[in-house]
Amino acid sequence: MTLAFHHDAFMVALRKRRGKVPADLYADIIAAIEGSQRGGMAPTTPPFAASGEPIWLKFARDDIGLKETPGPTHNSRIVAMFAAAKAPWYKDDETPWCGAAMAYWFIKAGLPIPEKGTAVTAKAWAKWGVACGAVVGAVAVFGRKGGGHVGTLVGQSATHYYILGANQQNMVCIMPIEKSRLVEGGLRWPFGVPISTIVAPKMSGGIVSTNEQ
Repeated sequence: MTLAFHHDAFMVALRKRRGKVPADLYADIIAAIEGSQRGGMAPTTPPFAASGEPIWLKFARDDIGLKETPGPTHNSRIVAMFAAAKAPWYKDDETPWCGAAMAYWFIKAGLPIPEKGTAVTAKAWAKWGVACGAVVGAVAVFGRKGGGHVGTLVGQSATHYYILGANQQNMVCIMPIEKSRLVEGGLRWPFGVPISTIVAPKMSGGIVSTNEQ
C-alpha cells in the first residue's frame, strides 16, 4: 500500500522534533521522499506520463490548490520550491513564486532549469530551452507591470492561453491569460526533449489573470 505524503503535517512533526529546519535541507528531504515514493526511478526519458502529457505538467497538476499562507507565517512547501530553484535567500510565500514552482516541477522531472538561481525570475524562462508552438505542456512566459509571469500551457481560446501555474490568485491553478501578453519567443520547450505534437485544445470561461503578484 502506498501512503500519501502530506508536506505541511511532515513539517509540523519535524519542527517539533528538531526545531527550525533550513529551507535547503528541507528541499533535499522532500526530494528524497518523493523519489522513494516513485520507487527510486531515474527521470523518465522522454519525460512523458502515461497519459501522453509531459511529466512536468503532471507534477504541476499534482500541486493544484497549493496556496500561500495568510498572515506572518509562510507555506513551507513554497519556501522549499525557492530552495530547490537555487534561490534559498527567499524564505517567504509573498515573493512571486511562479518561477520557483516551475523550476521545482522541472527538477522533479530530471530536466535542467535556468542557471545560477535565475529560474525564480519568470522572464529567464524566455531564454531557456527552445522555442515551440502552442502545444500542451509548453512553458509560457508573459509580461506584466513590474515583471513577468511563467506557467504551463494547457489550453487556449482565440484570445487567451489557459495556463496552469503558481502565484495565480496566490495559488497553483488554471487561469486564462491574454495572448497579447506573451513575450517574444515566449513559448518554450526543454532542450533535447521531443516537442509534443498535441496542440493546446480549445477552452473557454474562467476569470482572466491580469497581474500576477
